[in-house]
Amino acid sequence: MMIYRATNCVRLGLFFLLTFSGLVLSGHGAAQSYKITHCYQGCPQGASGANHLVIRPIYTLSYNTNRKSADWVAYKVSVASIGIASSLPRLPLVDSFVPDTLTGNDFLRAEIVGMVRSQYVPIVDFAGTPYWNEVNYLTNSVAQTKGLAQGAWNGLDWAVRNLVNREGEAYVLTGPIFKTESTVSYLLTDTPHRVPDAFFKIIITARGLGAAFMLEQDSPIYLHHCEQRSSIDDIEQATGLRLFPERALTIANSVFQLLGCY
Repeated sequence: MMIYRATNCVRLGLFFLLTFSGLVLSGHGAAQSYKITHCYQGCPQGASGANHLVIRPIYTLSYNTNRKSADWVAYKVSVASIGIASSLPRLPLVDSFVPDTLTGNDFLRAEIVGMVRSQYVPIVDFAGTPYWNEVNYLTNSVAQTKGLAQGAWNGLDWAVRNLVNREGEAYVLTGPIFKTESTVSYLLTDTPHRVPDAFFKIIITARGLGAAFMLEQDSPIYLHHCEQRSSIDDIEQATGLRLFPERALTIANSVFQLLGCY
């Protein structure tokens, strides 16, 4: 069954019923069978067949219960979705769709090993919507070093919002990169997990112009996101994912300047 954001009342009702109530699908083929509007030119392919595909009003992710991290997260930011999040709570929420995640307690001692609980989808990007609290689900959480979380990762999120204020909206695809040998500390917990060695983030405008970044966990806080530019091809090689399976044309790396990279 294909799900489209169609003008037909029946299809539109079905889309909102599934998407706005939340939908979880198991298996790597699920993203290939459903039209998911958070994904630009198709959702990534190549993740584990045991992954859980979770679709929410503001994002879609493919969660890997072995690593305890999403393998990819897709969302679309608009001028209307961005808001002020300074007073919004950030307490971790158990995901009823995928309870086999790291818990809030697993992150309690993260700072001892230089980590913090970060989020693939930032709360500010959706503070202007009724669904902002969905970024607090533990399926959207991941361990990042303080240097990266407070440095290039945070800086790139701000740059994306600045781009959206100019362009109107942007698609974002992000996720972890795992190297053959782990290069970072594990959380102080008995829960089996794997902390990502790096992260990718790809930003694409409604005009089809894009920019790709590969952000290393060992990045010092002063390292600018522009110093970690990458390409879609390099990220696909690093992750083993086919990121935009429905794209017919090459996505031009043309929006670096709008993200503060000159």
